[in-house]
Amino acid sequence: MSQLTQQIHSSEIGDILENSLNGIRPKKEDYLRLLKSDDVYLMGLVAGNITRKKFGKKVSFVNNIILNYTNVCITDCKFCAFYRPPNHEEAYTLTLDEIEARVKTGWDMFKIRQVLIQGGHNPKLGIEYYEDSFKMIRSKFPNVGVHGLSTSEIDMIATVEKSSTKEILSRLKDAGLQSVPGAGAEILTDSVKEIISPKKLIVMIGLEL
Repeated sequence: MSQLTQQIHSSEIGDILENSLNGIRPKKEDYLRLLKSDDVYLMGLVAGNITRKKFGKKVSFVNNIILNYTNVCITDCKFCAFYRPPNHEEAYTLTLDEIEARVKTGWDMFKIRQVLIQGGHNPKLGIEYYEDSFKMIRSKFPNVGVHGLSTSEIDMIATVEKSSTKEILSRLKDAGLQSVPGAGAEILTDSVKEIISPKKLIVMIGLEL
């Protein structure tokens, strides 16, 4: 019996881990048990074992840059040291030319395959700013994917435009947006959000987006 097998058999979540090693997906109630378990190290060992079985020692990654197009934000999250209120002396919003220059540098120097675009909740930016930016990137750098905007940024654009998030997402997709990051998705409890980021959209809206 291997050391891993011994550890699994002595663990309170051993049945779930053993099933996972045998290709059986956990049930809903199993996920709750995993969340409540302190045996994180053993979960990691099993996850690594499954990964090696499926993919060997190969790993992949996306070579990208992070492009923060503006630090202007009216949401005032307590944990954020990045944002500046409107009209602050350190506030900025990148122009289309500046965005192009940064993406070009990333392509020329590192042959990036993706640009992660995120910023603050800037009430002065309409959807045309984002559409123009995405269209420019996709037309001038066709090998660079556009991965951008948190759900709260999309909600902000919808508020500025007095439009639905569905319409905003549709227009952004047409402009070149290919995927949306999960920024802020780690905060899935409204009671916590009320303390650290009370002005951000509630959890249910984020999940719907």
